[in-house]
Amino acid sequence: MSNIVLLTSALYTNYGIYDPKERIQQTLETAQSAKKYIPGAVVVLVDNSKVDVLNEDSDEFNELLDTVDYYLDNCEDPDIELFHRTCDNYDIGKNAMEALGMTKALRHMLADEDMQKELKDCHRIFKLSGRYRVTDQFDIEKFDNENTKDKYVFKQSQPSWINPEDTGVNTLLQTRLWSFTPSLLEDTSEMYKNIVETMLKMFNEQKYIDNEHAMSKFIPKDKLVELETVGLEGNIAPNGMMVID
Repeated sequence: MSNIVLLTSALYTNYGIYDPKERIQQTLETAQSAKKYIPGAVVVLVDNSKVDVLNEDSDEFNELLDTVDYYLDNCEDPDIELFHRTCDNYDIGKNAMEALGMTKALRHMLADEDMQKELKDCHRIFKLSGRYRVTDQFDIEKFDNENTKDKYVFKQSQPSWINPEDTGVNTLLQTRLWSFTPSLLEDTSEMYKNIVETMLKMFNEQKYIDNEHAMSKFIPKDKLVELETVGLEGNIAPNGMMVID
């Protein structure tokens, strides 16, 4: 059994309180925890850094690259670069780049020959946010069973904090650790296209939606399984507060 883990990160970014050295070390710990607790983890590092990452050659960075199985470097992608250069708003920049990075990663999986080979033996595809750690509370059987076949698995939904008249939903789904089956790969790729378009449209209208509310908006309720605990911990970027999922 294998499970593909899309580890999303921004090792070099203007957003949050952690500097690149701290982000690299934390993301290394993320990759190591995925390898430890997610059975057969094939880790794909999806990095949305500024171009500064091209100059990175530390021992920690090289160990991170040795730990992951694939590295998708978006630092020279024009869409990612545009947000780093022009967007000072943490929430808009972080959420837009995460959605863009996932969009590009999913399209890569659909087109790349090596990823197609990985998908043949893959039970589930996980999205895991960099700098967080999978813990011993993670239970693969909660994610991978008869009830979760052809479905998305998230931490239990939470009440919205954004005006539902803007987003169209009154709940959110945390996106630090969630998963879906390969049978939903094309649907998920199309969903992210819709998420990016919705985000940009709302931002231009001086409104706001993040990835968490977008998931609640676009994931079909009949394809959603919610868990009380997913088995994750880490410190959020804006202020370092510890979260445990």
